[in-house]
Amino acid sequence: MTATATRRAETETLPEPPPRRRATVRVLRKIAVTVAGTVLIVAGVAMLVLPGPGIVSILAGLGLLGTEFPTARRVSERVRACALAAWRAVRTRTARARGAARTAAPRE
Repeated sequence: MTATATRRAETETLPEPPPRRRATVRVLRKIAVTVAGTVLIVAGVAMLVLPGPGIVSILAGLGLLGTEFPTARRVSERVRACALAAWRAVRTRTARARGAARTAAPRE
């Protein structure tokens, strides 16, 4: 065997050392997402009584936390489904009200 073939065989059989840098970046990202998501949720709760888009901030915080935590993702999906159902109900009611107003005979 040549020296190059021997080196290739040695490097192919040895396992790679664990990538410490990748693990560090992953942990730092998880911490940053946790802090930012928590801040958004707390700010959203504060904005429920103060002027500002409280519900939007809470949903954004849940969405951000959902990128790292499965529980937050499930809560976010559940809240989104409830919000869509409520929006459909409002649209249906307003459409019915408009339709009833248009078909009512004008009084003279």
